[in-house]
Order: sequence, then structure tokens, then C-alpha cells
Amino acid sequence: MATFLRSNNRIFGGRRQTSLWVNYAVAGFYALLILVPIYYVFISSFKSNQQIFAAPLRLPEVWDLVKYFEAQQRVNLLRAMGVSFYITIASEILTLLAGFLAAYAIARIPNRFARWVETFFSMGFLIPAFAILVPVFLLAARTQLLYKPIFLIGFYSAARLSLTVILLASTMREIPRELEESAVCDGANIFHVLRHIIFPLSRTGIATVMVLNFIEIWNEYLFALILLNQETRTLQLVIPLLRAERVSDYSIIAAGLVIAVIPVVLIFVLFQERIMQGLYSGGVKG
Repeated sequence: MATFLRSNNRIFGGRRQTSLWVNYAVAGFYALLILVPIYYVFISSFKSNQQIFAAPLRLPEVWDLVKYFEAQQRVNLLRAMGVSFYITIASEILTLLAGFLAAYAIARIPNRFARWVETFFSMGFLIPAFAILVPVFLLAARTQLLYKPIFLIGFYSAARLSLTVILLASTMREIPRELEESAVCDGANIFHVLRHIIFPLSRTGIATVMVLNFIEIWNEYLFALILLNQETRTLQLVIPLLRAERVSDYSIIAAGLVIAVIPVVLIFVLFQERIMQGLYSGGVKG
């Protein structure tokens, strides 16, 4: 019997080891698929067109910021980045305020309509962007907010409420109700409960929705193209303008892409663990 168990352990142990190596190989291959294009774009921003076409993956001979300065002179990347930060941060704040309160109402206030309201927010995932493009444009024109960033901020906040409410509601359901009941017995009102109990214990979910919303809003192109004009272009709108009419300098385009990607990469690297924790907690049934 002992010999049989040892034999089975060796077999299953070998299978686990093989499965582990296969998982590592798949993960490594997937990482290469992501890192190689990023590496190619980054090093291309320091090369000329001839060097890019002759040796695409070779390191540049000279590391200077000439192409970055040329990109700035052509389309004023810093101004466009400022507009992008303004729209993204304002949309984040508005989405978080509205989504946090709505998620608390769904997760905590006893009401038979809470599930229906949550289902209503979930339906936001089913609406394709092209289906609402014309109505959103007409609404902006009717309200005389067309080509103004304030309308885009309101639209982005409404568009990101579905994800925000669903994830935050799932996170809040994991918070023990006894904490709130104890605080109420000690004389705390609803605002004290939200500030000192719900908000601190929901930080993982809040960080997750903030990062996901930041990436989505920062990279959004279609509605920004329709609802903004030349004076209020975001960073994603000015990068295509780096192309020349006849012969494009691809190193300048690569420099613009690097500048556009840096904030997203920094946000994701800094909050990677928070994102995973929030997604796992959001997947737990409350």
C-alpha cells in the first residue's frame, strides 16, 4: 500500500511539475507578445526612419530627445496632455462620488428594488458605443455644450457608472454589517458610517475602479473626436496629427505614443496589486 501511494505521489507530482512549466511557458510567451511591441515603439522614438526599417529591434545608436521635442513643436503634446488629465481626473471624481453612493444604496439599504436597480446598471455593459454616438452628439448640441470638455466629463462619468457601481457594490457586501450597527449604536450618522467605515474598507474596490476608469477614459478616442474641437483636443486626438502628408517620420509618431502610454503604465504598475485584489473581491458573491 505504501509503495502504491509513493508511486501515485510521484506520478501526480510529475504531472503538477509539467503543468507548472507549461503555465510558465504560456505566461512567458504572452508577456513577449506584450513587451516586444512596447520595446519596438520605445526604441523607435530614438531612431530615424532608415534605422527603423533596417534594424527594427536593434538599440538606437544615440539616445536623445530630439524626436520628442519635434513632436511637441508639431502638435503641442503638453497642452493636449493637460486637457486629457483635466477630463480624466474630473470624470474620475464625478464617477466615484456618484458610483460610491449608488453602490452603498444597492448593497446596504434594505429595499426590494435594489436588485432591479443593480440590474439596470448592469445593462450599461450591453449598450454599444456606436448605438449612442448620434444621440450623444445631438444632446451636446441641444444643451449648447458641444466642443466643451465639461460635456465630455459628464458623458464619461455616466458611461463608467455601470462598472463602478457593480464592483463597489460587490466590495461593500463583503463588509460586515455589525460594524455599521455598532457605529450607529454609538451615535454615528450615515455620513460618519460612510467616511469612517465604508470608505476605508472599500479602498481596494475604489482603487480598482479608479485605475480601470482612468485607463478607459485616458485612451478613449471616438467620442472625444466627435465632441471636441481643435482647441480642446486630447492627447489621443493629436497623436494622429503627427503623420505627415507625404513621408511620415515614424520616430516622431513613436515619441508621441510613448508619451501617451507613460501615464497608463505608471498607474497600472503602481496599483497592480490593488486591481487584482479588487477584481477577486468583486467576483465573490455577496
